[in-house]
Amino acid sequence: MASFGSFARSKEQRKEIFTPFADTKVEKKCYYKPMKKRAIISVSDKEGIVKLAKKLVDLGWEIISTGGTRKVLNKAGIKTVSVEKITGNPEAFSGRMKTISYEIASALLFDRLNPRHVEEAKALNIKPIDMVVSDIYPFQEVIKNPISEEEAVENIDIGGPTMIRAAAKNYKFVIVVTDKKDYNLVLKELKKYGNVRETIRRKLTLKVFKLTSFYDSVIFQYFSRMWGKEPEIQIKPTKLRYGENPHQKGVFFPIESKDKLAIPHFKILQGKELSFNNILDINASLDVISKIGKEKPATVVIKHGNPCGAALAKDSKEAFKKAWEGDLLSAFGSVVCVNRMVDRDLAKTMTKNFFEVLLAPEITKEAESIFSQKPNIRVLVNPTLKKPNLAKSKDLKFVRGVLLVQDAASKEIKEKDLKFVTKKKPSKSQVNDLLFAFKICEASKSNSVTIAKNEQVVGNGIGTTARVYAAKQALEVAGKRAKGAVAASDGFFPFVDSLKLFKKYGISAIIQPGGSKADKEVIDFCNKNNLAMVFTGIRGFKH
Repeated sequence: MASFGSFARSKEQRKEIFTPFADTKVEKKCYYKPMKKRAIISVSDKEGIVKLAKKLVDLGWEIISTGGTRKVLNKAGIKTVSVEKITGNPEAFSGRMKTISYEIASALLFDRLNPRHVEEAKALNIKPIDMVVSDIYPFQEVIKNPISEEEAVENIDIGGPTMIRAAAKNYKFVIVVTDKKDYNLVLKELKKYGNVRETIRRKLTLKVFKLTSFYDSVIFQYFSRMWGKEPEIQIKPTKLRYGENPHQKGVFFPIESKDKLAIPHFKILQGKELSFNNILDINASLDVISKIGKEKPATVVIKHGNPCGAALAKDSKEAFKKAWEGDLLSAFGSVVCVNRMVDRDLAKTMTKNFFEVLLAPEITKEAESIFSQKPNIRVLVNPTLKKPNLAKSKDLKFVRGVLLVQDAASKEIKEKDLKFVTKKKPSKSQVNDLLFAFKICEASKSNSVTIAKNEQVVGNGIGTTARVYAAKQALEVAGKRAKGAVAASDGFFPFVDSLKLFKKYGISAIIQPGGSKADKEVIDFCNKNNLAMVFTGIRGFKH
């Protein structure tokens, strides 16, 4: 057998030597090329495949194809070579065995610039396959409907991923196309350069590894759920318009979750695509609505991750008005979440104000029509909002070099948990307001102080470095509405400075975790000034 060097220098054979890439150093090298380049085509989505195959044939390519795809191509008058002819074996086991074979894998994998590989390919009568067009069985679409385990198993593609991974590994010599959107790009490259440039091949190859990793993760998650294991994060990200700021790129990774209020489980009825900040605010709104909206009609207004407005009422319209009026300045451009159906009347009231996102369990057709006149408002629905529950999954935070993991903040403070520590006891209605205010406080960035009255937030001091600053901010927002209201603090009071402010504004009762060295001083101050105070025993920090 001739060596690669003598083979490459043969005048007769030099005619069959070509340079695969016009934009790389590889063009100075060579490998043996058969008279016709070959493509293997096997796709589930047949859209555009006839046009692609016809153009390839016009460019002198030979088409190899499998069952269903081959029927479509042959019906369109495109001559194809069956996979069975290449492999020497028939399709078997109900189609489980088609493209998996030594012959096809070898034709895709051998290195055309490696002398030993070239000589082995000749000796084994392996003819190169220069392109793979395959999109893999749509497992993720099949499992959207209830199916048996057996049906799911049968829809796991083996041959497709094997071929495209082999082609991707040998991308310098094999063009691999997994996305029908790339058909025209590949044809344009072939017409202009006679081949596909390496820069484009790399892009096509990255799509392969992205697809196969996502595909395997979907299968893994499906059977994990079926067999009672914890769901895992998906690999495939979705692009966002940008991150927290326009100069930052952003993506999100949907997580397969049994949580019915998981954001991917919402149906988007209208509006621009969600932004990074929208998603953070949506998550915050779900946290708050789950704390306060289990029984009564509720509305939550979120701005920059914090509740600037929240209210309970006898009906949804009243709840929205109370929540919005809690802090009119902050509510502008917010995320609004409700736990009852939005009808025409409520939609008309809502659209008089400017907000970016609405979450609701249901929206009537009449309400949809009203919102359609405000096309930039994102409207998302999820029936589970009628009976929202706190998330039970772990809370994860990434920092530099560390992944922080903690239990979800799912502890719900009830009246039986309260410790009444002052001489003056709060009334029943005050206890309701105290519990309501503490839930809002827990959902706000610490340090925070919440002022509430009649199950309406009238002031929220958020994310301060000193508790007295939070108290001052909340009371300034509340103004005259603070008289007779209650105050909640997510942490204990180390000094009586905040309480002096509460007294000045006319606060009637206070709820806080307790546990400070200053507790006795704080309680004594309340007793002297006829203030009611209760301890929760639970701190409500949220960083």
